[in-house]
Amino acid sequence: MDECQEPGEDKPVLFRVPEELFIKIFDYLDPFDVWSVARSCKYFARIASCEVLWKRQWNRLVLDAPFHFPSSQNLQDLGVCFKDACRRLCATICNRGTHFPKCKYCKEFTCLASCLEQRSNSSKNVLDIGGKVTWLITSDFSLRKHLSMIAVPKVLRCYDCDATIDRGQSSCDCREDDVLKRSLPPCRYRSVSSHTGLQYCSQQLTGLSYQPRYDQPLCLFCEEERVNRLLCEKDMVIRTKDKLSVLGQPYNLEDTFKPSHTFLTNGYCQDATSFYGAENIDLLSPLIALEHNQAFPIVKAYIDHLIQTFKMMDDLQRPNSCLVFTEPSNISPYVKEKLLRYLFEDIQISRLCFLPKALAISLLYEKDTCIVVDSGATSTSVWVVLEGRVDVHRTRRIGVGGWHVSEFLKQALSWKETSEMTGATASSLDTADVKEKCRLSLNFMRESPRVNHRSETLRVKSQGRLRGGGHFNPGMGSRQEYSEIQLSSELYLAPEMMYASLDLPNLIVESTRDLPSQFIKDCFSNILFTGGNSDLQGFMARLSSDLRERLPEHSALINVASFPTGNHSWNTAMGANMIKVPPTFEDILQLHTPGTPFWISREEYILFGTHQLTDTGLVEEM
Repeated sequence: MDECQEPGEDKPVLFRVPEELFIKIFDYLDPFDVWSVARSCKYFARIASCEVLWKRQWNRLVLDAPFHFPSSQNLQDLGVCFKDACRRLCATICNRGTHFPKCKYCKEFTCLASCLEQRSNSSKNVLDIGGKVTWLITSDFSLRKHLSMIAVPKVLRCYDCDATIDRGQSSCDCREDDVLKRSLPPCRYRSVSSHTGLQYCSQQLTGLSYQPRYDQPLCLFCEEERVNRLLCEKDMVIRTKDKLSVLGQPYNLEDTFKPSHTFLTNGYCQDATSFYGAENIDLLSPLIALEHNQAFPIVKAYIDHLIQTFKMMDDLQRPNSCLVFTEPSNISPYVKEKLLRYLFEDIQISRLCFLPKALAISLLYEKDTCIVVDSGATSTSVWVVLEGRVDVHRTRRIGVGGWHVSEFLKQALSWKETSEMTGATASSLDTADVKEKCRLSLNFMRESPRVNHRSETLRVKSQGRLRGGGHFNPGMGSRQEYSEIQLSSELYLAPEMMYASLDLPNLIVESTRDLPSQFIKDCFSNILFTGGNSDLQGFMARLSSDLRERLPEHSALINVASFPTGNHSWNTAMGANMIKVPPTFEDILQLHTPGTPFWISREEYILFGTHQLTDTGLVEEM
């Protein structure tokens, strides 16, 4: 049906019916039927947008909903769009027929105000995604960790017959003498060897959620069966290439195994792919994915895996529980909106807090005004916190961190041209045993004569590729090979190269330029140093010395401090667990102030959606 008519032409009989009558008819439909009718033509779409209609729909929906909401009149006074609220309510309560758990204290689906005030601060779940490790704190105060990587299988195609290999239908012709084959489920790639022009292609990120099971993202370290299938498939492709080469029909696989999503990888991902010989997957970083709109499916797949692996679903859905998500500096506003929708409509959590990482650190140290320096595995950030709020315009970040100490260490060792480093990678050198021997000197020029006679012998993992029919084992056990390395001058050369690339004093000077005078004392006397890279010996002393040299007018105030106990890489998660939970519907009509915690409950999301979020732009990269 078309709403538009030629001049002078009579309207169809259906369109002569008064709109009030259609609204009355739509009152007898459920929301899903109203949305279906609205998609039939512009005329019905306009009628179906009537707020009076959706207010009545809302009144009927809340009668069956397990949650408590203010009266419809109060909501109307607050400017709630009932049409959007109905959509979010239906998406929340009708998704997969979820049975919502009750609060274990007040026995309600929506906690009473007194219950939230007394109990909610003891029922937090914290998620802190880092460059190397993701830290989680569950509601029972358990501290868990997981490597910050997610794998996306490449699609296998044959360019000779223009066919895509269906991993769910094909079978494997592994060699019969493979000892591991008897103890593993049967692989399924027999049809692979019949193709003559096999080629791997990276998947488009936007459609990952709709791919078949065997093509969806997976964890390289937890999903052993799927990883074994992919390794077996890759081995089949290589053997097929070798057979065709013997027959005089060679084809090149170098471009096939080349990663295409390089902007979403870091050194750990690249080393892990090479170490396990899994070049037919794209191993991506969820932390980097938070910065890119098109990479949200990677973030979603990773959080899905964490929730399932650590069995957090039931806790997250309880009304007295909340999820505290530590927010990196340059998270995309679009990704934040997608995260809200995903967590409330798919995971169906009860309450969420986006907490800037800098505020989590300031909570741990109990400082309202300070400078936070977070030197992690892959990047270093500098934040200025003023009276409990991060000044986002002063935030600086550079892509240099603890990984680069290992990378420069490997580079320095390669100058020796010894055979002991042929199988070692930067990741194998990124261990506590190696890092505790490294140090950053106060005076680099005095180091060389002092360490000429000192050397350290350490055992590190060597690169062992699983090829030729081998299968993957998350523990790697006896398949891991170790080699001994001699370290001498590299112990101070590698940290010095990292520090020179980092130029951390300049980052702090830039972030505090034109700082208001009333904040100078508190900021420079509370430079909070955290992150896994802060464990490097001599780092704090060198930073303090260089800052006093760069800022002589503030030298008497400068005090660089680290948290006295625990692993500095989990400091952010520990600080996030200390945040206080506010009452429901507090400041709900106010736009969110950038640099402050953003709290939203399930009921608030259903009523108001994401209207509080503001676009602050990206952090300045150095």
